[in-house]
Amino acid sequence: MQRPKRPYPDPHRAHKTRGRHHRIRWTILIAFSVLIGLGAGTVLSVSRNLPPAESISFFMPAVATKVYDDQDSLVGEFFVERRELTNLDRVPHYLKDGIICIEDKMFYKHWGVDILGLLRAFIVNILHREVIQGGSTITMQLARNMFLTMEQTMMRKLKEIILAIRIERAYTKEEILEKYLNQINFGRGRYGVATAAKYYFNKETYELTLSECALLIAIPKSPDRYSPFNNYELALQRRNLVLRKMTESKFITDAEYETAKAESIILVEQKAEKRLGEYFIEDIRRYLELKYGPEFVYRSGANIYTTLNTKAQIAAETIMEKHLEGIEEQYKFKDSKTHWDSIGIGDTLQYSPYLQGALVLIDHHTGEVKAMIGGRDYSQSKWNRVTQAHRQAGSAFKVFVWTAAYDNGFTPADIVLDLPIVLDIPGMDSIYRPSNYDRKFMGPITMEKALKHSRNLAAIRLIRNIGPELVVHYAHQLGVESPLLAVVSLALGVCDVSVLEMASAVGTIANLGERMPPYLIRRITDNNGTLVEMNTPFPEPAITQQTAYVMLNTMRSVVDGGTGYKARQYYRGPAAGKTGTTNNYSDAWFIGFTPHYVAAVWMGNDDNERIFRGATGGDICAPVWGEFMAAIDPSPSGEFPMPAGLVNCRICEQTGMLANEYCPDPRLYTFVAGTEPQDTCDLHTFGQEYEYHDDFEKFSDGEF
Repeated sequence: MQRPKRPYPDPHRAHKTRGRHHRIRWTILIAFSVLIGLGAGTVLSVSRNLPPAESISFFMPAVATKVYDDQDSLVGEFFVERRELTNLDRVPHYLKDGIICIEDKMFYKHWGVDILGLLRAFIVNILHREVIQGGSTITMQLARNMFLTMEQTMMRKLKEIILAIRIERAYTKEEILEKYLNQINFGRGRYGVATAAKYYFNKETYELTLSECALLIAIPKSPDRYSPFNNYELALQRRNLVLRKMTESKFITDAEYETAKAESIILVEQKAEKRLGEYFIEDIRRYLELKYGPEFVYRSGANIYTTLNTKAQIAAETIMEKHLEGIEEQYKFKDSKTHWDSIGIGDTLQYSPYLQGALVLIDHHTGEVKAMIGGRDYSQSKWNRVTQAHRQAGSAFKVFVWTAAYDNGFTPADIVLDLPIVLDIPGMDSIYRPSNYDRKFMGPITMEKALKHSRNLAAIRLIRNIGPELVVHYAHQLGVESPLLAVVSLALGVCDVSVLEMASAVGTIANLGERMPPYLIRRITDNNGTLVEMNTPFPEPAITQQTAYVMLNTMRSVVDGGTGYKARQYYRGPAAGKTGTTNNYSDAWFIGFTPHYVAAVWMGNDDNERIFRGATGGDICAPVWGEFMAAIDPSPSGEFPMPAGLVNCRICEQTGMLANEYCPDPRLYTFVAGTEPQDTCDLHTFGQEYEYHDDFEKFSDGEF
């Protein structure tokens, strides 16, 4: 049988087929090359904006800056993320194994990216039409936590992959795991396993049990959802899931699983946080941010060792609030602190509409600020009335008038006139007619008695005699830093000053003439313990020891029977001080000191309105000072040290001369040796009864 002839192949058709196949291959090759090029270009473009390998090597997570009191106990933190770092060798193997089991089983086998895991997550997400799985390895999660945001986009995932590869090149697996454990978010601002262990269990990481480790592993998936404080039962279920997964992966035995599963979760009771000494700590924060910058304050993990004394601060806050509430209740204040608390006022106020108080305690030997109250409620008003506010000091400013006089030839026994006076104001067609608080006059009295009873008219005569410029000089030399006007009314405290500088300046007298600038920070170290700053102030001589002690002794009379006598309702130890009250009763002061401390107490309204009629520093501030001092130094030891070059003499206060045996109620005065009176009182003699009249018409207005 003859086979049919094959048709002769058409050479043109074969050529066309080969050409078509050739074009297809080239098209595919070109398209593939373009895709490769686009991918490479995208990777290169993204890579340029990512941290290089060397930056990754030096990366440090944000660590809270810790603030300590004068006993090195933690009292506060500054942070963006509250984090305490720990080493991997302090982490229990349960915690390490459990994290790997739940987050990345292939951790020790991949090079930063688990391709199969990514594909699996991609397919699952496509099937569910939403993001169910992320497919991120521990290294990729670390990359995201270190440098990226939580946005769910393909671009972020690409960045994760690139950074993960770089991280794997920069660190060992153990280093990556350690950094990851220090980065994890456990909710409520707590980051890292060490922070979480203390927050939830009040334990160090190495003290955690298997059950506790499993709970910490359970939380990061959704810190709010699985927080045992928010959803106890849900947290318990997820903890048990973690334990089961660890059992299935042979990280723990069945017996360990059953034991851990049976354990209940015992958490640390979380109380509402109220920081101690909030105004004190805020002053430190402002100082640090101004000097070192926000990065240092919130991310460096530095240690700030302050001068704050916890016992003194607690006492100050308790006692001050008790007295302020007592005033509000007694005088039926409408806008009381309690009222504004009840309506939930915001924290944006600089000035508050209710009665305020401020207090500062300084160790006058060192300058260390031991306690500070800048206001009644930091959450409502962050305005610090110790350091930021400037108010009229009233009669408290007389301290500087008397000090200037004593240092320039006057003595406590010199006689001044407490009588009416009318003064012309230079350059103005008006007169100045000062008056005493009680609208009465004591006539000729000693300088010590004039300060003891805070006689305004005697102060005006004294400053006219020595000159306002000299008073300004001494106030600045003792520690007042605010600008002061050299005017006669300065004797009555018409210039604005801060509570801190008044306490510091009076503290110079308490420290026998040596000024110790006040400070709040003892030292600062970085996260590794390296010293960053050390404060060791040196004393600055301001006045002689003898002048300071004479002034100190005069100020003792203010507390012992003078305008500050109410401090003695509480405090029985050696004390000296000065009251201050402004004319319209808008500012009340008491600044006093003991052999150890100086403290200033101020009360007033932020809008300068009257506190209440008759609100004097002696009535409302001296009791706060006295009770506060009794709380922090209940059994004072020692006396004010008396320097050489001084003498004590019994003085007749009616004449300012040495007292004789017939003088009524003579007082012991202190003098710089050689300045004491030489003459004995000739007013009081045997058999003579002396009647002291209030008729002082013989004294002219301008007489000193």
